Amino acid sequence: MGVFFETNIRNEASMSKKKALDSVDVAILKALQADASMTNQAIGELVGLTPGPTHSRIKRLKEEGIIKGIHADLDWTRLGYDFFCLMDVKVEAERAEEGGVILTQVPNIWNVCKIQEPGNDREVTFRVWAVSDSRETMLIIMGNLMEVYDGFVDVHVQEMELLSRHPGVVNVGRVVLGDDVPIWSWEK
Repeated sequence: MGVFFETNIRNEASMSKKKALDSVDVAILKALQADASMTNQAIGELVGLTPGPTHSRIKRLKEEGIIKGIHADLDWTRLGYDFFCLMDVKVEAERAEEGGVILTQVPNIWNVCKIQEPGNDREVTFRVWAVSDSRETMLIIMGNLMEVYDGFVDVHVQEMELLSRHPGVVNVGRVVLGDDVPIWSWEK
């Protein structure tokens, strides 16, 4: 017996917020997501451009803030970072902006999301993903934050096993170009 799930939803409101990109821009973004170390020559060959126009497009995408940076995809476990966690950090609502800025500066935190629970005007929860050499190190970091910054109300640390991490996981073409492709499908 198989299970099949597929959905294809278009959100016209989010489509109107996007930058005006064409299929070549999207192909360049996909290439960089797959391998950010590719040369302009190699990317140009994939998208049908010479290195000069490829460089110009990448430069424009950077200037427009679409490409925020080119990063190395490091294997944290091989570097000795064996503790992966998800943390919920509660902050007083009136100090949420300041708390969010502080959290983005904490070493080893790689994602910070703000969650506002309906009906709770007193607190805001930040959900953060972090990596460290040990649970103790992360608890020391967060304990120091709780002592130094009185806007943090509570920290809940949940250890997790990192199964995979995909830096190029976003399907750029579906959102940017409105490509009629499934958001996600799985067949078992």
